[in-house]
Amino acid sequence: MKTIIAFVLYLSIIIGNENLDIGFRYGFLSKPTYDSHINTILSDSSIIQSGNYLRINIGYLTESNIQIIYKSAVGEYLLLDFKEASSNNPKVTQQDTAYYTALNWTDIEPPSGTETFYFINSFEPLTKLIDLFKKYDRAPAKGQKKLATRIQDVINFYDPDIQADLSSLSSQLEKPVTGGVAFRGENDGINDLSVTHECKGKDGIAFKKIILIHK
Repeated sequence: MKTIIAFVLYLSIIIGNENLDIGFRYGFLSKPTYDSHINTILSDSSIIQSGNYLRINIGYLTESNIQIIYKSAVGEYLLLDFKEASSNNPKVTQQDTAYYTALNWTDIEPPSGTETFYFINSFEPLTKLIDLFKKYDRAPAKGQKKLATRIQDVINFYDPDIQADLSSLSSQLEKPVTGGVAFRGENDGINDLSVTHECKGKDGIAFKKIILIHK
């Protein structure tokens, strides 16, 4: 009897999570040089140049899970390490939202092409994706090519452009929000910790794909 009750409770939690609104906030920023204090807001189809520096800030529900995947212009994959990126700017929790630096200022190197970033937010753990990246990071070049196809298949599973029963909507916030303590010398309200956009999903999944045009 206890087992049945526990199972019912577990099932109700899962179903409840799927019906809840899910979403995250993000700030995708760039600047021309590392020492520059002029931050530019990036969005899908933004143009960047070799030598530009990129930064990603993220805010998501503490009860959810989020991963950000980078696909380079040459087709290489990288799962962003939040802990490493946030080492100088620790996680900040405001009410039910956790704010991280997902990518610290990093310069973009040649070759040119399309640089793709996938944001996947889910109430369920993204275990399969994480396990594939553990194998990918250890694999030789030939093995990475095969694993890259499997990684893309998992990404596509969450992509509303491919899965008709999923839906995500992204919009720019009226005013940027600072996740944590703001730096001095802000430019039009945009600082190194700003989040500028919001993505909302349904059925326990929020997904955002951002393609940058690297020239």
